Amino acid sequence: MFSTEHLLVYGVLGVTTFVNIVVPISGSAVVTPLLALFTDPHQAIGIASAFFVINGVVRAFIFRASIQWSEVRVLLLPSVIAAAIGALALVAVPEAWLLVIIFFFSLYFLLKKLRISPKRGKPSPILNHSVGAFSGFLQGTGLAGSDLRNQYLYAQNLNIAEVHGTTSLVGAANFFVATAIRLYTGQLTLPTIEPLVYLLPIVILAIWLGKRALYHIPPKVSDRIVLGIMVIVVLSLGYEILTRF
Repeated sequence: MFSTEHLLVYGVLGVTTFVNIVVPISGSAVVTPLLALFTDPHQAIGIASAFFVINGVVRAFIFRASIQWSEVRVLLLPSVIAAAIGALALVAVPEAWLLVIIFFFSLYFLLKKLRISPKRGKPSPILNHSVGAFSGFLQGTGLAGSDLRNQYLYAQNLNIAEVHGTTSLVGAANFFVATAIRLYTGQLTLPTIEPLVYLLPIVILAIWLGKRALYHIPPKVSDRIVLGIMVIVVLSLGYEILTRF
């Protein structure tokens, strides 16, 4: 019923899901390249989108008590609309430009987290909606949009559990819209994503175990992990930009 390749993919996705709960990393940076090893890149993006729907729904449910609904109300609508545009590929933005935009957003949020940003209050509604729309567009196209949204949420002093609950709900909505559009337009077919159903128990177990491990981490250590992730993201983006220009 299952090939060795299937079991390998399921195992790696399960481990990645667990690690992502304790030390948040970009799911798109791992899942999509992994799937691309077994299918073409276009199909890999579509299958990854369907996987992130399952992952996001389960994560949002498990972390439901930590969801910050005020942030969901700000981010959800512009994010979903932009995800639909990204899935339809109506807008073509050079990847190098996207990197630059993400870099400056991430740098701003890092400075805010360090409390040396000129603006220490809450971001303006324009910035809020811009983050929601841009991260949604990235996820709609199959790129890593959660990183940007997470950086924004960390800058609001949300802890890792609160970020998991909040960003998972928004991300699941984005990927659901993107997957539905790909199915409707024929970019993706139901038989292609049916094997993902068997991943559900693995995802539930991995996220549940990850949550238990996360709550054993002291708040100070958790905050240092968050800050470390933000620094690594900014440095990685900066290096990537330098190598492209």
